[in-house]
Amino acid sequence: MSSPESPPAPAALGAPLELRCGLTLRNRLCKAATSEHLGTPRTNDATPRLVRLYERWGAGGFGLIITGNVMVCRCALEAPRNVVVDAATDGAAVAAWAAAARRRGAVAIAQLSHPGRQSPVAASWARPRAPSAIALRLAGVGPPLHRSPVAMAPAEVEAVVAAFGASAGRCAALGFDGVQVHAAHGYLLSQFLSPRGNARRDAYGGDAARRSRALLLACRAARRAMGPGKLLAVKVNASDFEAGGFDRDGAAAVVRALAADEARVDVIELSGGTYASGMACLGDAHDFAGADARGALFATLARDLRAHAKGVAVMLTGGVGSPAAAARALGAADLVGVCRAACVDADVARRWLAGDGGAPPAPAPVPRRAPPALRRLLVPGLNYGWYQRQLQRLAADLPAADLSHLPFLCVALPRALLFEPARL
Repeated sequence: MSSPESPPAPAALGAPLELRCGLTLRNRLCKAATSEHLGTPRTNDATPRLVRLYERWGAGGFGLIITGNVMVCRCALEAPRNVVVDAATDGAAVAAWAAAARRRGAVAIAQLSHPGRQSPVAASWARPRAPSAIALRLAGVGPPLHRSPVAMAPAEVEAVVAAFGASAGRCAALGFDGVQVHAAHGYLLSQFLSPRGNARRDAYGGDAARRSRALLLACRAARRAMGPGKLLAVKVNASDFEAGGFDRDGAAAVVRALAADEARVDVIELSGGTYASGMACLGDAHDFAGADARGALFATLARDLRAHAKGVAVMLTGGVGSPAAAARALGAADLVGVCRAACVDADVARRWLAGDGGAPPAPAPVPRRAPPALRRLLVPGLNYGWYQRQLQRLAADLPAADLSHLPFLCVALPRALLFEPARL
């Protein structure tokens, strides 16, 4: 492994990577998961615009492409326009989506997710299910955007585990090269991992091993459903950046468990932050203690955690906005996740691999003098809205634009919260 003092040259980003499932990635750049919100509003199927977006990314030179937030349960959505893959899904639409992402040689996998308590009232008025009846409260936000959850019974946990397996099997059968199990950013499996979200005293809570049980069972279900030769990835936080929450020691224990588990995980992606703490991957490194400020937010944590991976490829995502930052990230990991840059430039991987280091457009910064607690909420929130609108432009074959935050705050956000079709 390269030392932190001498990061690999950008040319190393073009080196192939063989995974233990047998698949080979043509380079070390990955289009990390982005929650596109481009599914149909009523049936939650893939749309032609979503297919076109992934067709563009598929032609953009990435070695690996990961979709964003494919829901495993139709009754639990992260947003009204999520794609759901279950028995009622339009399989032809998912097959077209997978084919578009894979057409030019990229390996493409679907990110499978369950929101748990992070299902907003815009997606459903019903009370969400979560490991424990602990409400999500966003710092600085007045009215609650998420209802207080109901603690899941053991049978409900088992049903969600089975849903991860069923969705993984369908995604593989419909053309994806595998799946990523989402256990980061405060979603359901991340809630199980965190002492702040999991107060259970049964087989799914208590000590760190029991808190990781739901994740390991979901991974095993996905592997059984897909069979050998398919890529199984897991996304976990290097840190939640919450006092008393999931931290580096917890991440190390989970990485060790995943590396040794019978599910034979191929890639572990490390990111950070939750909606309660502020999304570090969408924020400013200066607002998150322990995050690196030089362009790869979790490089130091990833370098330490990589020692626990034992044959599993480690992917680092967060704050990678240039070839130099990607090269530094590759000094701490085997793969580099690119998210924000890919939202405004579908060809960013091809450009970086060719040595073009031009920076893509970025949203207007929030003044540093703003209170830290407000910045941790406001910066990721504004960035999220800005990049969501850029995704919509990519899907419509429009170029990136220097967008004002005002339309998002005054139109898009109220519409999403108040007028999107809520589910009962």
